[in-house]
Amino acid sequence: MSVTTILARAARRILDVVLVGLILLVLAILVIARGIPALTHGTTFVVGGGSMEPTIPLGSAVVALPVEPHHLAVGDIVSVQVGANHAVFTHRITRLVDRDGALWFGTRGDANADADPSIVPASAVIGRVGLAVPLAGYGIQLLSTPQGVVFLVAFGILVLACAWLVEGLEDDLAAEAHRRRRAAVALPVFPERTTGTGLAS
Repeated sequence: MSVTTILARAARRILDVVLVGLILLVLAILVIARGIPALTHGTTFVVGGGSMEPTIPLGSAVVALPVEPHHLAVGDIVSVQVGANHAVFTHRITRLVDRDGALWFGTRGDANADADPSIVPASAVIGRVGLAVPLAGYGIQLLSTPQGVVFLVAFGILVLACAWLVEGLEDDLAAEAHRRRRAAVALPVFPERTTGTGLAS
């Protein structure tokens, strides 16, 4: 087997792995962003800060599952929506506060030295984090924009086209090797001719 054939076969296998990996990656992102929330009635968020590192790194995707406030406890990680801009952050509960008969929570990011300046009411809690997938948030953001979808589709088509080209090259090399083998077998073989001295005893 020639070096060119070996390289072509290796390139095709690499491209096949890249294409399958890309398909599996997109499917995984869709499951995290749409599938799990649809089954659990939860909500998927992309973590845009590092306040929960190393537990939940920047760029992670978290799925907040609905939970009754009285089922929450200190140590739970929750996604909370607060403020006039309805900003969402994901922090850990550090204390439970009873204010005028209503349940409130004190929170803090694992990477922060101090607790959050304000406690939040139980009504602001979207859900308790049931799943956190590092780096998946970047994929969700990519698929959330038309430009990102076009990029992934174009990249997939490029990989597929390269795989087809390499496969065609591999087929051509195999056909050429087969022709050479047939040509070698078809060559006539002449017996060795010997000449005598013509002397007789």
